[in-house]
Amino acid sequence: MKKNLHIRKTILALTLLLVCGICFGQSEIVGTVNSNITNAKPNSNIYVELLSDEDLKLDKVFLSIKDTLNSFIFKNLEPNQLYKIKVSAFGYDDQIFDINTINGTVKADLIIKGVCGFVSLKTAERDWNRKKAKLYLVSGISSIGNSKTDKIFEKKYKIKYYDFGDTVPNMECIQVYNERIFKLMDEKYGTEWRKKVRSDVEYLK
Repeated sequence: MKKNLHIRKTILALTLLLVCGICFGQSEIVGTVNSNITNAKPNSNIYVELLSDEDLKLDKVFLSIKDTLNSFIFKNLEPNQLYKIKVSAFGYDDQIFDINTINGTVKADLIIKGVCGFVSLKTAERDWNRKKAKLYLVSGISSIGNSKTDKIFEKKYKIKYYDFGDTVPNMECIQVYNERIFKLMDEKYGTEWRKKVRSDVEYLK
């Protein structure tokens, strides 16, 4: 009799464990982080934090700027619960996204807003129309000044080199600005200018 009671208790305990395993830990959030500037992975290290609905930090994922996969995953979450995902990256607004879990995998493709300021696709058009266009460089601490040839280039093509040095803004903003100026110069001058331009201009191909 005692043996049967022990077996029943064991079966009940295993059943409870199975039920709990089904109820909890069967949800996960899988996602990516992209920028609204280029619709691609931000050109920055990215910190992705999982928060409870009461803003309690539960987990954190670091996406390196060198990580081409651009994906994060949070596992063992409760189904049918509200979670928040906070995304932080240099040159982008901190943003919080509300994610509701289900029984299974939730796909979360997150878009964050870049902070461009005076360097953007819009300002590229404006600078070009005002004949104040620039070609942006990022040399770091040791900036390289214009040579005599560089100055001749600036005068001929009515454009200025601008070196950010080590005070670099959002690189995606530099990318869309420079690439737009490249296209406008091609339309006006053909591709001859590309043979004479400084090779360290950002995003020049």
